[in-house]
Amino acid sequence: MAKDTPKTKKERLTAVRQIAKDIINWESFLVGKRIRFGPRYYIVQGNRNRQETIFKICLYTDSVDHLTNEKFSREILFLNFIQYSRFNRVKAVAPRIYSFGLKPRAWYMREYLEGSLFNIAGGNIKFKKTFFTEKNLDWFVKTFTNLQSIKSADLPNNFKKFLYRPDFTKHLWRFISPHWKQTESYMKWPGVSRLIKIEFTKFAPIYNNAPHVLAHQEPYSCHFLQTKQGLHIIDWENIGWSNANHDVVVMWMRASQNPAWQKKLYQRFKRHYKNYQQFDELWTIEVLIQSVFNIISYNFYKDKKDIIEMVKFSDTKIREILTNTFKLYN
Repeated sequence: MAKDTPKTKKERLTAVRQIAKDIINWESFLVGKRIRFGPRYYIVQGNRNRQETIFKICLYTDSVDHLTNEKFSREILFLNFIQYSRFNRVKAVAPRIYSFGLKPRAWYMREYLEGSLFNIAGGNIKFKKTFFTEKNLDWFVKTFTNLQSIKSADLPNNFKKFLYRPDFTKHLWRFISPHWKQTESYMKWPGVSRLIKIEFTKFAPIYNNAPHVLAHQEPYSCHFLQTKQGLHIIDWENIGWSNANHDVVVMWMRASQNPAWQKKLYQRFKRHYKNYQQFDELWTIEVLIQSVFNIISYNFYKDKKDIIEMVKFSDTKIREILTNTFKLYN
C-alpha cells in the first residue's frame, strides 16, 4: 500500500466523491442514509429503480490499496456469479447484486436487506442464543454443503484469479510464529509452543492435502442476518478455497455454550463427508489452528467480553489435543 499523506488523502477523497457522484447519477440512485465514510469504504443506503439498495465504493484505487480492492472485487464477482448459478441454497442467502465496477476502484450496488443480526452489542464472536435452533442447524448444514459443492470448473475465470488456498507452512505458520510468547503467556504454560509445533508438524500433511472447497471463511455472528424472508449471509469479501471443516469449525467454536448443538453440527458434517477417512484428523488440526488463532486474537481484540468465552474454550481444546484427551462424538 502506497503512503497516504494528508495531501494525497485529500486528493483521494475528493476524487472518490466525484466518482461516486458520477456512478450515482449514471445509475439513477437516490441517496438516502449514509452508513459509512471511511476508513476503507463509502457506503450509503438509497433507492434504485424503486428498490432499496446499498451503494458501496472503495476509497482507495487499486494502485494505492491493492488488497482492499482485491477483497472487495472477490465479493463482487462471487455475488454476481452466484445469482445466475444453479446453486440455489447459496443463491437464496447471498445479497443480489444490481450493478458493479472493478477499476480503478471497486464498487457495487446490491439489494438492501432489512433484518436483525445475531451478534451481541456490535461484536462478531458471540451469537444470540436464539440462533442455536434445530431449524438453523439444518439451514447451516444445507447452505454450507451447497457452497462446498461448487467446483473450480463452475467458476468464471475472472473470479478464480482472486482465489487462493492457505498452505499451512506458507501462510498460517507465517502468521502464528511471531506470537508464541503471547500464547505461552496467556496459557501460563512454558514450553507449550514447542508442543504445538510438534502437533502442527504431525498434522500439516493432512491439512495441506485435504480436498479443497469454497469457504465463506468468516461465518461470524455479525454476518448472519434474519429477515422476513429467512436467514441471509453477508460480507463475502474473504470467500476462497479452504478445507471442508474450516467454516464448520469456526461455527463450532462459537457455539461453545451450546454443546448439544455443537455435537449435532459435527455429526451432520461428518455424515456428509462419510467417504473422507481423515475427517476426524482434519477436524482436530482445524480446531488446534483456530484455537491458537483465537488466543493470539485476544491480545488485539478490543471487546474482551465478546471474545473471552471462545478464548477459554480454545485454551481447553489446545490442552486436550496436546495431552491426547481431545474427544469427538464418535
